[in-house]
This record gives sequence, structure tokens and C-alpha cells, in this order.
Amino acid sequence: MLCKIPDIAEGVISLFASGRLSSSDYQQKLKPLIEQYHGEAGQVFLYVEADVLLEGWDANSLTGSGEVQLEKFEALVLVGGPDWFGNAVRLMGPFMQSDVAWFPLEEKSQAITWITARLEK
Repeated sequence: MLCKIPDIAEGVISLFASGRLSSSDYQQKLKPLIEQYHGEAGQVFLYVEADVLLEGWDANSLTGSGEVQLEKFEALVLVGGPDWFGNAVRLMGPFMQSDVAWFPLEEKSQAITWITARLEK
């Protein structure tokens, strides 16, 4: 499940993730938001907060058929989630073409500072 939460800062798409994410989460929720923010500001900044119940993407969403292909974004910060979440971000972050970071939930304020600092660049 992926749902929109109140923006943590103007210009930052703010989301909450839990359970298993699907291609419909991407197609019906995330992709339209990215297109909207990109059209309005020409830039996309993402804040995703997750709970410990996050399982990741449904395998059928990642079959290579183009169902989930994250649009270009300037920065992404992931907050909280299960233990593996932070490790995955640290592993894949260097391969991303944008700024990506992970913070544990207890460092949420630092995550907000991190993403908002990128808005000002």
C-alpha cells in the first residue's frame, strides 16, 4: 500500500508505504503525482516514510515489462521501514542518477532537513 500524506515541505511529494507495493500503487498513485509535480515545478523531490510492515514490490510489478519504471527525480529520501530497507538504499543509492538517502524513523527531522536542503539548490 502506498498513500499520499501531507507534504513535509512545499514541493516535496510525501508518501507512506506499508505492506506489499503493487504496479497499481505506482500507476495510480505515484506516477500521476510525479507527472503533476514535474509539470508544475520542473523538478521532483520524494519523501517516503515506511513502517516495519513494508515488504517491498510485488514481484509481478518488476517483471521487466515496464510496469514500474520510476520517472526522473532530483532527490529521494526514505525514512523508517524494516531493517532491510536501509541496507537496500545504501546498496542501490550509488547506482541512482539522483540523490538518495535513508534515515531511521527516529531521525525523521534529519531526513526532512536533507530533502529540503536539496530543494534550495
